[in-house]
Amino acid sequence: MRYYIINSDGKEVSFDITASQKTQSGSVSFNISAEDKSAHQYFVKSLAGKNYISKDQLSWKKAPEISDLSGLVNINESMKVYRGFKPSGLSKANAGELVTDMPGKIVKVLTTIGAVVNQGDTLLILEAMKMENEIKAGCDGVVKSVHVKEGQAIESGHLMIEIEE
Repeated sequence: MRYYIINSDGKEVSFDITASQKTQSGSVSFNISAEDKSAHQYFVKSLAGKNYISKDQLSWKKAPEISDLSGLVNINESMKVYRGFKPSGLSKANAGELVTDMPGKIVKVLTTIGAVVNQGDTLLILEAMKMENEIKAGCDGVVKSVHVKEGQAIESGHLMIEIEE
């Protein structure tokens, strides 16, 4: 599953987490692959209602309890966490403006002007870097305008769709 972490300045980090089967010691291994192609394996186990994490299954550290899975707080900043998708428009625009971060080609437009959308709804599919990317609504609202059509090539920074909250 892909995760996105975005700080209050708009700086973004994404990574993939995959869980493996349980080990003989009863822990579950997780593989984390970052954007820079680095990969790490961690092990998590539960003892007496607490979770513990290890890189080598020899030394274990207590994992912090997280009550709100949509955000993290670091010493100096707060960050938003998105699991599986990142609402479009977070880096250069408000949640109601879907702006592309990379050049690409519009494969499919899945919405029309006047459509009522919910946060996380897929509104269009953009092909970029030989991958199809689902562009999702960053907020609930009504589609105000659609500035792209299927087959159109667009440059980075192009305003694709506007949503009125």
